[in-house]
Formats: sequence, C-alpha cells, structure tokens
Amino acid sequence: MNKARKNLTNVPSLMKQNKLLAAVTALQEGLVTFLKGSLMQNEKKEFLELIDRSLHALNSNHALRQLYPVLLKLETGKEKELLQNVRELQSALQEDMTSEAMDTMAEMEKRKKETLENARKMLSRGEYDKADSALGKLVREFDDDFDLKINAADILINAEAYQKALDYLKMAYKDNPSSVHIYNRLGMALRKLGRYEDSEKAYKQALKLTPRDEYLYFNMGRLYMDMQKWAEALQAAEKALRINPDFKQAQKMIQYSLKKI
Repeated sequence: MNKARKNLTNVPSLMKQNKLLAAVTALQEGLVTFLKGSLMQNEKKEFLELIDRSLHALNSNHALRQLYPVLLKLETGKEKELLQNVRELQSALQEDMTSEAMDTMAEMEKRKKETLENARKMLSRGEYDKADSALGKLVREFDDDFDLKINAADILINAEAYQKALDYLKMAYKDNPSSVHIYNRLGMALRKLGRYEDSEKAYKQALKLTPRDEYLYFNMGRLYMDMQKWAEALQAAEKALRINPDFKQAQKMIQYSLKKI
C-alpha cells in the first residue's frame, strides 16, 4: 500500500523530469493496488486524489498525447477501462523507446562504418597520422566496442602501419585477453615489425586457445620462414595440412621448406 502511494505521489515529478515510461509504470502499479485493495474511506479518497493528480500530469504532456491520443479519465465503474488504457500507453511507450533505440544504434553503426572507410582511404593516400587520429577518436567514443578496436587494427595492418595497429590490439586485449583473434593479429603485426620472439609467443598463445586452426599454424609457419627456421616452418605447415588436407598454401610452404632444408 505504501509503495503504491509513493508511486502515485512521484508521477508528477517523474513527468517533469521527462521520465515518461517510469511515470506511466508508477501510475499503472498504483491503479492495480487501488483496484485490488480493500481501502478504508479516507484511504480511498487519498488514492483518488493521487490518481487524479497523476492523470492530470499525463494528460498535460504533449508528447504522450501525440503517442496515445486517448484522454485518461477515472470514472466510477470504469476503473478497469482506465487501467487498460494506461497499460496500452505503457506498451506504446516501450515500443517507441525500443524503436528509437534501434534507430540510434543503426545511426551509430553507420557512423562507425563511415569513419573506418574514411580512415582506410586516408591510409591509402599515405595520411597515417590523420587516419590514426580519426580512428583514435572513434575508439574513444565507443570505448566498450571490442570489435571496433579489432577492425581499426585490421585496417592499419592492411596499410602496413603495424606499430599503430599494436596500440589498438593492446586496447582490445584489455577488453578480452582470451580472444584468439587478438593473438593472431598480434602475431602478424609483431612479425612484420621484426619482433619474432614476441610474435611466436602470440601465435603459441592463440594455438593454446584454438589448437585446431590451420590458419594459425600457417601463420606460425610464415613466421618461421622469416626467421629461416625451415624445420619449424615445415612442421607448422604439416600440422595445418593435417587439419585441412586441401590447404594449398600449406602444401607450397612444405615444398619450399623441404628445398631449404
């Protein structure tokens, strides 16, 4: 009872704060208590006054009237009809908020995609610092987006900006230190930077997480080829081929490694 009274008391304040769904939900809960409860005469009078104030606050809101143009009224014998109308309004608000949230998400994803594409074009023109600045600003804005950091790193790796790619991979690592994708990309970037031992550690960690990935073994083999460790390259390629017998690049790596040995 006290909770229902508090809910109804809060409706006008919630409306002033533009917390429309919270206000309608508070009214709905108050109405349910009013209809189900056995109220004394003075309690019933108090609840009717609170409900009337709440309805006035809702009916005076232009946004709510546009969304749900039915005037909310408490009439004797039609209390259940009012409750039904309030529930319909609550449902309409929830649908509207969901639709608005989806539109916002779609707009954000569009902006992410456009910024990534613009950064890719900047890199193709050799504007590395400008691209890094755009990517950095985007990642800071969507700091909790793990995939965005990976995508930024991929763009930089493809543009051979390996040192800058490492920065984004390190950020992604903090978000998800058990991601095989991070270790694979770290291995690629570190190999290109000539940091072979660090690259090897990254690939080994990736293989601990996903021991039956032919591409990881192949990438490890490419590292060993750069290090001129032909026996190790041969072994990595053979493991890749055992997982995927049709892996032609692994077959070529075996042939090349055998010649070197």
